[in-house]
Order: sequence, then C-alpha cells, then structure tokens
Amino acid sequence: MNEEIAKNLSGIWYLATSEGEQPHVRPMDSATVVGEKVYFGTAKDKNVYQQMVANPKVEVFAMTDFGIYRFMAEVEAETDAEITKRAFEQMGKAFDSEKSVAMSFEKVQKV
Repeated sequence: MNEEIAKNLSGIWYLATSEGEQPHVRPMDSATVVGEKVYFGTAKDKNVYQQMVANPKVEVFAMTDFGIYRFMAEVEAETDAEITKRAFEQMGKAFDSEKSVAMSFEKVQKV
C-alpha cells in the first residue's frame, strides 16, 4: 500500500488538518517511501506542523490520472534525523537540520 500512496501523491495533493473547530486545507507537492513508511515534509515553524502535533488526524485528497484518491490517516513526526534527511533528499527538497521534519502516514484508511 505504501508504494500506491507515494505514487498517487507524486504531484500536487491536498492535506486537511484542523485547528480547534476550524479545518485547514493546503496543497502539498510530494511524498516518498523510506523503509516501511510514506513520508512528506514540512517545517517545524509552520502552522501545518503545529496543527498536526495538536491533532494528528488528517485527510488527504489527490487527483490522479485514474481519478480521485482519498484517505484518512494519523501522522507522526519522524525523530530519526537520518531518515528525515533521506526523505527530504528523495523528494528533492532542501533539508535544514533545525527546521525540517518528515511526517509519516499511520493508520491509513481509504475513503
């Protein structure tokens, strides 16, 4: 399933988080598989990161060549700096050891 998720999130996709009772949806631009997990990247100083720490439940939406791809999941911040660096490199993103955080999708449920 991880390869399927990463393939469907290879272009622009949308991540829904919440803050209190207010939902937030934002575009994201890649995901990758490292080991047994699918990761996407963000920065510790962004609102999206703070929202996911406070409430790790998210929903994902992507338009693919095959149609709509959606799932619900919980996200978890990776604590291993080497895995985070590798994920950022695989996604072609700049890595900052102070700010960068790789988030993994856990408990994925297709919608």
